[in-house]
Amino acid sequence: MAIELGLKRIRKLLSYLGNPHVSSYKSVHIAGTNGKGSTIAYLSLILTHAKISNGRFTSPHLLSYNDCISINNQTYSLHKFEKVRNSVLSHNARYNLGCTEFEILTATAFKIFEIEQVELALIEVGLGGRLDATNVLTPYANGNTPGGVIVCGITKIGIDHEGFLGNTITDIAREKAGIIKTSVPVVVDHTNQRQALDEIARKAAAVNAPLFSTEKSMACEIDNPIQYSPMLGQYQTENLSVALHIVATIQKTLKSNELTRDCIISGIRNTYWPGRLQRLQDKTTGIEFLLDGAHNECASMELGNYLRSIRRKGFIFVVGMSEGKSVEGLLKHIALKDNDVLIPFHFTAPPEMPWVKCHDVENISMTAKDYVEEVLKMKNADNIADLFDFLAARKNNGDVRQVVICGSLYLCSDILRHQIDLHQEPEQIIELEAATKYE
Repeated sequence: MAIELGLKRIRKLLSYLGNPHVSSYKSVHIAGTNGKGSTIAYLSLILTHAKISNGRFTSPHLLSYNDCISINNQTYSLHKFEKVRNSVLSHNARYNLGCTEFEILTATAFKIFEIEQVELALIEVGLGGRLDATNVLTPYANGNTPGGVIVCGITKIGIDHEGFLGNTITDIAREKAGIIKTSVPVVVDHTNQRQALDEIARKAAAVNAPLFSTEKSMACEIDNPIQYSPMLGQYQTENLSVALHIVATIQKTLKSNELTRDCIISGIRNTYWPGRLQRLQDKTTGIEFLLDGAHNECASMELGNYLRSIRRKGFIFVVGMSEGKSVEGLLKHIALKDNDVLIPFHFTAPPEMPWVKCHDVENISMTAKDYVEEVLKMKNADNIADLFDFLAARKNNGDVRQVVICGSLYLCSDILRHQIDLHQEPEQIIELEAATKYE
């Protein structure tokens, strides 16, 4: 089933599953165009180091279908995941609900968090906010129900998914602000555009939700906390700030003494988020490369900011993108005409997401000619082993430009799978990925 926003189907499905999101655990709900995953990664590691049981739900998955759900920062077992998902599918079929794939996945995550008895669930919005399946979450009612949202977060907002959310920052911010709940505190990244901040403030005022800006000082007294983060990119300063403001709210709500300064710093030090400014080395050829999703213009701008800080003799860009994404919107922020070359590449579309299609490599090539010195075409533009052999051959012939692979998280997934022995269990795959260090 294609993307179909709305809450009617998932409300019915969750009611048949016992409404685990209301009856079991408290939740943190995060929306935004970029930075949601990193913010939740910081939160998960901080809570785990504080020994506060937590579940994490992010999307899309990276390496295997179950890796979008974690318990205490460990990917949920594929066997257990399939068992719960099959139960959810059975309810969906029995009552003829017609839920979308994402609604099934969301309900599966909510049920898993109940089964595993987490204290806090960290929930990332899938698309938009107001009509996203995760927005079935309800406010925490101060003891009237065990579960509910205790704090919302809104990260950086940019133009993306215009067909669903609108064509302006105001329109998109209105959809993102749809997660703000009555009397529930909301934290917002203060570096957002004024139109977005105004829309968020209006919604918060309308539902009497306390609004906290990351511009204000935090309750946890840590000087320059970004110094402890291993993740690259100036934008991580804002993501971490959102996370730490949320931690302050969690402390007050849970009345927790476990969230100490040392636990917070340890959590930050150990945070990782694959496919975002990630430095890796191909296991066969030894080619070093930077991997970044850069799947919308806002993310492309951040990638461009980072590349300017490390630019030497230019870059070899390997670019694969989803159909409908702007090639120009990526390249105008990252490439220099006289210094860079580009290899158009094809990613593998996830079989469970039939609406995802790869941008035609010829179209990427045609647009790229205006932004790079040369477009390099491979015979097999979907074979990753051939790609690294091609890059190794260029290096051996004296091309010392840095390699940047970007344009899609689905391309990142393909590259990461190639670097990891797929004969291992999915849990081991993610553990290996977690061990990958950022510079």
